[in-house]
Amino acid sequence: MRQAIAGVEAALGRGKLEVVCVPELGRQGEEELRRVRERRPGMLVVLGTPALLKVAPVEKRAPVVFALVANPYFTGAAYDPKHPEDHQENITGIFSPPPVNAALKQGTALLGPRAWGLLYDPNDGVAVELKDRFLKEAPKHGITPVIAAAGDGAADRRGLERLREQGARVIYLPPAASAGRYAPLLLEWGKQWKVMVVSGHPEWRQGAILWVALDYRKLGEEAGVLARRVLNGEAPVKIPIAEQAPIEVQVDEGLLRKWSGYPPAGRK
Repeated sequence: MRQAIAGVEAALGRGKLEVVCVPELGRQGEEELRRVRERRPGMLVVLGTPALLKVAPVEKRAPVVFALVANPYFTGAAYDPKHPEDHQENITGIFSPPPVNAALKQGTALLGPRAWGLLYDPNDGVAVELKDRFLKEAPKHGITPVIAAAGDGAADRRGLERLREQGARVIYLPPAASAGRYAPLLLEWGKQWKVMVVSGHPEWRQGAILWVALDYRKLGEEAGVLARRVLNGEAPVKIPIAEQAPIEVQVDEGLLRKWSGYPPAGRK
């Protein structure tokens, strides 16, 4: 998120952006949003689905530009994917589907077809959606998908172990908030050469043999450009919702060399 904010600042110019964190859950987020709106801002730049879910139902006057939203069509900000020009009159923005398919494609090219595992939290709507996409897309790349569910931190380790027991030699770290709970453990396993990790999470990469994530800096810059158009007088209602999903790819060459002779001697 910091990279996205830096991108917005770069496009708008420093000194023009006030950054406010609106917590996703509880009354604190509602109170923070109320305080922001009481100051009657000239425009709101909203980053992330949780923030848009809070802003769209209540803000009907101030122009709103959003980014880092996977699917705006269930937030109330936009209505029909077939008609991106049809959206809440004071809102426009950029939506970016998580690059699950790109990670699968890059991973297959790098590692070959294997069994891949994914751990998801059934209480996290984004994680469930990513799990469904993983199950749908993986076979197209010759990947055998293996999934496990864990609803809290106490169950995460067991869920990851269950994936390995079911034959997963690669575990995909999805770009879901709940995945941050077990990301340190999984990436430590990656560093210890216990499992190959492919990360799609923008904030977790060290220990992954392959990292394929949205380019938050680029998306922030694009949101800043869009915000500047609105500040210059262009009406949000006239700007269709746009899909943009620039990605960053990083390969850990050291881990790749270690795994190049898989299965390594003495490892299972």
